[in-house]
Amino acid sequence: MTLYTTSSLLKRTGLFAHQCTCEEKTNTCTFIPCGMPGSNGLPGRDGKEGPKGENGELGLRGAQGLPGKAGPSGPKGEKGSVGERGPTGPSGGQVTQLRYHSELDHLKTQLRELQAQLKNLQATVILLFPNGMTVGEKIFKTEGSEGNFETSKAVCSQAGGLLASPRNSAENSAIQQIAAWHKKMPFLGINDIQTEGTFKHLNGEALGYSNWASNEPNNSEGIEDCVEVHSSGKWNDKSCGEKRLIICEY
Repeated sequence: MTLYTTSSLLKRTGLFAHQCTCEEKTNTCTFIPCGMPGSNGLPGRDGKEGPKGENGELGLRGAQGLPGKAGPSGPKGEKGSVGERGPTGPSGGQVTQLRYHSELDHLKTQLRELQAQLKNLQATVILLFPNGMTVGEKIFKTEGSEGNFETSKAVCSQAGGLLASPRNSAENSAIQQIAAWHKKMPFLGINDIQTEGTFKHLNGEALGYSNWASNEPNNSEGIEDCVEVHSSGKWNDKSCGEKRLIICEY
């Protein structure tokens, strides 16, 4: 009995691997079954590294990176050329004059500040008087006391004001009303002590406003150098030694 392998049988008979055949040889039959296809085997080992490829195209430029650390200082440069000469400065005398003007401006500023403080102080003193009136920017006040012309001036000066001296009819009316409250006649800050017949304000200013009564001033006693205010608001010249209501202005 002769046995043949599957492969030899395929070669001899020309059949494909999926066919089965049985051949009787010397009264013997050999049956070769066809099996199912096997599964893929494990991957083989990597082959040898191939040749290096050609350079690719140049890519887009990336974003700018962070600045690097500052490098060491470079060597000192050479001395530059001499520049143009500047303008001539002020002389010693001019410097002194500039300093004088600066100090003068400073003193003026201090004076303005002191004047403002004095004004505030005057306002505080005015509040101490029980009676008064305001006309425009001027305030007329009295504490009800009396005195002759010199005493009246001193009292008002100590209070930070002046003896009332009206410059218009409104101010004269305010003085008249204050006098009416106290039922007394006041002295005004007006006189002709320096020049008889020429009445002026305490600062030497000539009268721009007056309200004399009829036939006044007349200096009837020969010593009537001051001015009093009647209940009507009219003026009359009177002796400065008489005592009258003290009304101050601020």
